[in-house]
Amino acid sequence: MAIQTRYAGDAQGVNNFDATTDGTLDTIIATGLTKAPTALKITSIGTLSAADSATGGIVESILKQIAIDSTITAYQVSATQLSVLLEATGSNDATKQTRVRTIAANAVVSSTGGIKFA
Repeated sequence: MAIQTRYAGDAQGVNNFDATTDGTLDTIIATGLTKAPTALKITSIGTLSAADSATGGIVESILKQIAIDSTITAYQVSATQLSVLLEATGSNDATKQTRVRTIAANAVVSSTGGIKFA
């Protein structure tokens, strides 16, 4: 990632060109990506463990469904949810949720709320 030095001004100068700059909060600013990112929260998929991240596990299966029309940049597995950061996406939450529900019948996919780091 390029080093950026700010001498004066506000954050608008380092804002991703595809992001909204309307002054609202919860806009994901990604200076190293080419498109405005989307953060997904996938819940109601049961209790996850480290073993679920193994090859062929539920995490890989869900990520494959998301990757059909999205570019996955990063993901995080916790006991109660799967968080996925997308650089680009070609579908809405409802479409992703329908595909993820082929793996986990009660899954809820939501892109509201931005990124929340622990």
